[in-house]
Amino acid sequence: MTLLATLFRRCPRRALLLLPLLVLALGPSARTEPAPAADGRVIVLGFDGADHRTAAEMMARGEMPNLQRLAEAGTFAPLGTTYSAESPVAWAALNTGQNPSKTGVPGFVMRTLGDDPQNPLPPMPDIGFYEYQERPVDREHMPEAPWYVLGLAKDGGKQLALYAAVGVLLVFLIVFKLLLRLKLVVALGLALVLSAAGAWGALSASEHVPRSIPKIVANPVQVDSFWEVAAREGKRAVVLDAAMCWDRSAEPNARVMAGLGLPDVRGAYGDWFVYTDDPYELEKPPIGNTKGLTGGAIFRVNFRDGRAETVLVGPRDFVELDKLKRQLEKQREIAADPAKGYAATDAAAQEVERLEKEVAKKADDRVEAPMTLEKLDGGRLRVTIGGRSEDLAVGEWSEWFEPVFELSPLIKAHAITRVKLLEQEPGEDRIELFVDVMHIDPRNPLFWQPASQPITYSQDLAAAAGRAFETVGWACITMAYKDEKIDPVTMLQDIEYTLKWREEITRRSLESDDWDVLMTVFSTPDRVQHMTYHFYDEQHPLYDAEAANRKMTFFGEEITLKEAIPAIYRQIDRIVGMVTDEYMADDDVLLVCADHGFQSFRHQVSLNAWLAREGYLVLKDGVNGRMGNLLQFVDWDRTKAYALGLGMIYVNQQGREPGGIVPANQVDALSREIRERLLALTHEVDGETHRVVRDVTVMADVHDGPFLDREGELMVGFEPHYRVSWNTTTGGVSLARQEGGGFGVGDVIYPNDSHWSGGHVSVAPDAVAGIFASNRVVDLPASGAHLLHIAPTTLQLLGIAPPPGLDLEALPLR
Repeated sequence: MTLLATLFRRCPRRALLLLPLLVLALGPSARTEPAPAADGRVIVLGFDGADHRTAAEMMARGEMPNLQRLAEAGTFAPLGTTYSAESPVAWAALNTGQNPSKTGVPGFVMRTLGDDPQNPLPPMPDIGFYEYQERPVDREHMPEAPWYVLGLAKDGGKQLALYAAVGVLLVFLIVFKLLLRLKLVVALGLALVLSAAGAWGALSASEHVPRSIPKIVANPVQVDSFWEVAAREGKRAVVLDAAMCWDRSAEPNARVMAGLGLPDVRGAYGDWFVYTDDPYELEKPPIGNTKGLTGGAIFRVNFRDGRAETVLVGPRDFVELDKLKRQLEKQREIAADPAKGYAATDAAAQEVERLEKEVAKKADDRVEAPMTLEKLDGGRLRVTIGGRSEDLAVGEWSEWFEPVFELSPLIKAHAITRVKLLEQEPGEDRIELFVDVMHIDPRNPLFWQPASQPITYSQDLAAAAGRAFETVGWACITMAYKDEKIDPVTMLQDIEYTLKWREEITRRSLESDDWDVLMTVFSTPDRVQHMTYHFYDEQHPLYDAEAANRKMTFFGEEITLKEAIPAIYRQIDRIVGMVTDEYMADDDVLLVCADHGFQSFRHQVSLNAWLAREGYLVLKDGVNGRMGNLLQFVDWDRTKAYALGLGMIYVNQQGREPGGIVPANQVDALSREIRERLLALTHEVDGETHRVVRDVTVMADVHDGPFLDREGELMVGFEPHYRVSWNTTTGGVSLARQEGGGFGVGDVIYPNDSHWSGGHVSVAPDAVAGIFASNRVVDLPASGAHLLHIAPTTLQLLGIAPPPGLDLEALPLR
């Protein structure tokens, strides 16, 4: 009875709902015993975006001594990447040893023709590295859900109500008759009353649990990662912040903390917020001002007597939405049943109409959590979230706040977030509070969107580190800087914070002796290079010497923004040294790898504009400036090819695209014709002629997997400093006003004027090779090391034969 007393004392509301169910709790399940560890362990150390060219140059200058030691005693070499060199594509391939046509991950963006093959839609851009799914709340689809949630969701809690009634009857009959020694008739009567109350409680509690949850962010990877294969063979695997590994079935011997791909509490990626009393901002939560933003929103807050009450915006209210959907379904059944009589069916039909509007309105409604802001003396701001307050000076970051979003008395979404009081320009008198992503709290993970496998592993990591940590797959606030809502110093402070906590959980894992293979990935080199190349590269269109020489403290050293990229490479080297010097035994093997390298992104290329100028794509008559995106400008009856995504070109094929005009037997010849013309594209820069395209790959020549249809016919590989244009990604084209009126095709090549100034996507793979290193001498093939070598090599080092289907064989080590 101690458990009951504690529950009633701490949470009486929940206790009343769960009282009849507590007697049904099950004991712990059995666990598979792992195989004993091998003599030598394998450590796979991943660095997102670690460029071989940049590292080699710094090593030559003596700036990366730990990698230099590996190069001298073992191996250091370029690591080939995928077509295209995009992080989700490359990491999925590295993890599995299989190319994108087998993994099912073609890119950040892919083409879709709709879900109905009998009624295909015109080509449209779609997300390529995750997908939304609606899943029933049951043991098959949500094995990590609490037992009471599964029981209440099943048949509306009827079966659980029966079990609860019987359980409560037996328990209290024993209590009243045997312990309290009441008369049988009295004991039975009281037990029956409590039994009925228990059944009613279970049925009532079922209203607080959805039968299904929509828009769960699902992982599209179709094949196994090397640690899943190893775990099934009895090897103990630890994986930290690896990309494309969320939403996978748990393997008994594998503990996996997800990285790139894992969403936040809102089911989104990188949704940041700025709360401001700027009089020109009008939109309050939950909508906010999103105009011109690639992520996040700006919310207006109104201060009265120095105090503002506002809200944080959390997950979709799927519990209330589910209730409405069930009510709608019931009314539809009545409306369709003539036996109910005209009056009943007519009333039900009207209710159906009302509920359909309610469901549509509720689909995007979100749960909120309160936040209070109070202005203090000296420009300070007191922020209160989740019952905790913190006073911030201008330019100061908070510690973790812990907002809780209550979807129902039984289901809550626990988040963590940090805030920063932003600095203002001289003379401006307003508050701007930056609020970071609503991360899934690793100590209280979501059963419908676990952050780790098993779900308890994120809790174990937080306990070992003694604190919570960021969990969203894209943890750094790059988009807020891209959208010019924060400065580069704020962004780099956040990047430093991210790397430090990832190093901390890596250290805690390396210190233990309960693994045979450990993989840990640091994504921060990628984020720094994406966002600071315009400070590093003096030829970049946005380069400004004064801005590049702005100083800040980064990892304890004073640097200029121009030095941010070398500084993050020094952190790569420091971490390599930390692992080799502090945690490796003599017979351990270290593999250092990257998904791709980097180049400065100076010029963007509109592939659809090029296709139009070459006659492969035809604009609609009367095209206007509002039609420059989502392929709205295409005259499908006269178009042979089009582009969308990050470098893919698709043929408008008969029988596939709705307006397809190219017969299937002409697709290959047309693809090779486009390839040859693209290779001839040049660009004049300061009087010099530059080649723009290094290679164009016919995808059917290099890939033959079951998901080849998710890729385009061609993948463009640009020369360094060129990249596919921003508008091409979403199926856009550059348009320009014509002298005679109307719009026509605009420039093919133009400057990249975005803070997102470093790139790798759509760049030729050999121009963005990542790093590969090992403490062992590796006999490299003539074609060099490739990220597809990592999975089979790791498995072979563990004494496991690589499974069929892998693209390359293991690398021989000495």
